[in-house]
Amino acid sequence: MSLRVRACIKCRQYMVIHPDNPVNQVDIKKFERKHTGHTIMTSDINEVKGVYTPFTNNGNGHSSDENV
Repeated sequence: MSLRVRACIKCRQYMVIHPDNPVNQVDIKKFERKHTGHTIMTSDINEVKGVYTPFTNNGNGHSSDENV
């Protein structure tokens, strides 16, 4: 099974979706709020990795996909 991500086409940022993780669901909502008005897609991580950058919402360089 491949990982799915939410990705902002305008900003070229993505966030990995962990459907069973409530903290990740909150982070996804933050990602979507930050990118309101932008085109956001759900995609396979292999389609965006290397082209898009991981989204960080806490400013310290950690993203929710670093534990993958």
